[in-house]
Amino acid sequence: MRRRTLLLVVTLLAVGCSQSSGVLSVVDSWAPTTPPNAPTAVIYLTIDNGTGTGDRLVGVETDRCATTELHATQIDDENIMRMRLAEPALLEIPSDEALEMIPGGLHVMCIDPPTPFVEGESLELTVTLENAGPIDVTTPVENR
Repeated sequence: MRRRTLLLVVTLLAVGCSQSSGVLSVVDSWAPTTPPNAPTAVIYLTIDNGTGTGDRLVGVETDRCATTELHATQIDDENIMRMRLAEPALLEIPSDEALEMIPGGLHVMCIDPPTPFVEGESLELTVTLENAGPIDVTTPVENR
């Protein structure tokens, strides 16, 4: 009986450790403040893919930006930091991994915000993934 109980416990632990949470979610998002009349702003987020299937970020929309683009910061041949549209491969989120957008890396570029981002306010975003579809997110404006 002890052996069967031990085998059952070991089996349940192994199954529990190998299964995904089954959820794909935005686990952190934020946008720094912007000066008045800034032509652009930036939004950062982290997407956790706790599912058993890979996915890809395809877009982020908000009414606080005329247009949004997914950008990657890269160092060019002249050692100058430049922002470019992110290649689709950079936006892949493998199963049980996360896509992290951070200063100096991947980010959402907000083009022509009609008003500045002010600390303490929130932005309403729709984050769209290739497989999971749209996820609505409330994002705080804060300086980290």
